[in-house]
Amino acid sequence: MASLALVLVFCAFVSLSESACFLKQLNPGTSQCVDDYDDSKHLMGSTWTNSKCIRCTCSPGEMKCCNVMGRVSSITEGCVVKYDYKTCTFDVFHPEDPTIKCAFGTVGK
Repeated sequence: MASLALVLVFCAFVSLSESACFLKQLNPGTSQCVDDYDDSKHLMGSTWTNSKCIRCTCSPGEMKCCNVMGRVSSITEGCVVKYDYKTCTFDVFHPEDPTIKCAFGTVGK
């Protein structure tokens, strides 16, 4: 029974760790990828990071994209998250009392 519980927990972690990536199939003969966030076009073999901190790689037949910043999924009550899309980082803090430690969980990255 303990083994089954361990397997279920492991499966949950695997699904969470991959939740920030996606794969887009390209039509045969496609010579470029189109970023769905800003409609920019990218040549085969290129890699880029868009304004939403999504890093994509354009390969023959597919475009793979992953969130390089991660997203906060749980946070200590009273704390807030500030995302910086220029540096692809975030800060978690208590706006009224900086001495309070803010615990948080993330998805992705």
